[in-house]
Amino acid sequence: MELIIADNLCLHTGSKDLISEGSFRILEGRKYGLIGPNGSGKTSLIRMLLGEIEPDAGRLKIKPKLKIGYVPQQPEYNKDLSIEDFLAAELLVLEAEMNKAAEAMSSGLNEDMDKLLASYQHCSERFDATGGYEALDRVESVIRKLGLNNSMDQKMGSLSGGERSLVFFASAILPGPELLILDEPGNHLDYLGLAWLEAFITGFKESVLIVSHNRYLLDKTCSTILALENGRFMVTNGNYSDYKLTRYRSAIIEQSEYEASRKLVEKLEKKIKELQSIAMSQYNPPASVMSQLSDAKTKLAEEKKRNLERPRLDDDKINFDFGDELSKSDIAIQIKDFELAFGENVLLNRAELDISCGEKVALVGPNGSGKTSLINAVLHNGDWDNRMLRIGPSQRIGYLSQVAAFSTDALTIEDEIRNWGAITRDAAFGIAARFLFEYIDLQKPLAVLSGGEVNRLQLAKLMYSRKNFLVLDEPTNHMDILSREAIEHAVSSYKGTVLVISHDRYFLDRLVDRVIEIDDKRLVSYDGNFSSYFKTKYPVLPRLGGQLKNRGAERRSSGNAAANASEIERRIEEHEKERLELEGEMEAAFGRNDRKAGLKASAKL
Repeated sequence: MELIIADNLCLHTGSKDLISEGSFRILEGRKYGLIGPNGSGKTSLIRMLLGEIEPDAGRLKIKPKLKIGYVPQQPEYNKDLSIEDFLAAELLVLEAEMNKAAEAMSSGLNEDMDKLLASYQHCSERFDATGGYEALDRVESVIRKLGLNNSMDQKMGSLSGGERSLVFFASAILPGPELLILDEPGNHLDYLGLAWLEAFITGFKESVLIVSHNRYLLDKTCSTILALENGRFMVTNGNYSDYKLTRYRSAIIEQSEYEASRKLVEKLEKKIKELQSIAMSQYNPPASVMSQLSDAKTKLAEEKKRNLERPRLDDDKINFDFGDELSKSDIAIQIKDFELAFGENVLLNRAELDISCGEKVALVGPNGSGKTSLINAVLHNGDWDNRMLRIGPSQRIGYLSQVAAFSTDALTIEDEIRNWGAITRDAAFGIAARFLFEYIDLQKPLAVLSGGEVNRLQLAKLMYSRKNFLVLDEPTNHMDILSREAIEHAVSSYKGTVLVISHDRYFLDRLVDRVIEIDDKRLVSYDGNFSSYFKTKYPVLPRLGGQLKNRGAERRSSGNAAANASEIERRIEEHEKERLELEGEMEAAFGRNDRKAGLKASAKL
């Protein structure tokens, strides 16, 4: 059954067409991923689906009385409300209004009975649409099924970000929605929370629309990808990897068609010039020459009318490299008997770690385990002469922080860039342009930059300074998928050392060759990428019924389960590895315009 039908939707904001001729379907029981660059119109589309704004043109048909559950990216809440009161707040208000209207009608003292009856019916319909008495009865059972064992009297303000996320999910599914819309749902969840989210979405029987830049989540949960770019939708059956593959295949075909069209135009223009030269050289040119000239002009006009554009898969991608400043030593970091504590809160106790030059390493651990604190200790106290935090003698560390520290006297992007060295305004724009800033952005105040713009400016500084050791703290935060993939490409080809903290599992899988986990106040090393670490650490996922913040004890499930992995799973992993290699071959072939090699890799896929 079709829940939503969108045909040729158009939405304009000022002089910009956010959506033009946008068409898609949302069917019952399917999982959809909505992706697109920042500012492409995803939020506006969600507002249309929720009935907050109307399209300027086109048809948006929504199933009558469709129940939609919505979890916004930044949900609003009263920190003083208890969990139970937050979940039942709307229902309790509606129930009170219904009771008030019913009491007034039963008293018989109010002459405006029709108005009271209409008010009661309106409240009753809204009450039923929100789940009614059934929802009130199952508030606690829903919360428990989602894995939160906190007291229902606990205040919203005292919950962790992950715990609050579970309450927001409970609020959205309490009315029994037919369509659940999630806007960046994993923002406040750690790795186990994200694994829970994947299981929740996969097991949810109704339709789901996920707005997310989390490619791993899109891969694990979605059966259809809606890619919104340049005002139009590319609808792909399958997950994110299927979409990416389809996009590259389409680009290869479009590249071939574009090249063929370009060559035909050049050939026709050359022929027209030759025929015109012949015609002009004779007083009465032969009819055959004039006929050929007319045919060539007609064909040229038709080909130009097709107006084929050169496909650009790299549009809106960050264009940069970090340079190849290699280290002259073998040691990047050497940590021995290191302790880290804040008062009585001990984060690390006798921790040890060695990172060699050229390694790409991820630092992971639960939220609050001390990842950023360890990084800060290395940056501020690390030195070759520090026995506990030894930094290689030729290491030049570049740091991308979650909290950017710009030059104290810099007010604009131009000011900041020109503070890095002897840089002219034109040179400053040359640096900024490689990170998707326009010329007018040079005068943009630093105080109004978005999170993504801040990270792009920090990355620009790392590129300019040419460091041989990068420490990256959540480098893909606030970035769209195209920008994340650009960073992946740049960092993976970087020859120096990388230490990265990130919740982007897709990013880590394609970048790191070792994972360091903060576990029980120690630094534990796992060879391989993030997925390899996660399968080793959690051969069986912890049950979801435990309190989210107290799942640490459940994480140590029996390691014997790993030995029982089936032959089927092994083969799936082999095919996944082969698929990633072929995708890389195809992407590289396309990048160097090698159509034959690209088609060959595409055929294998």
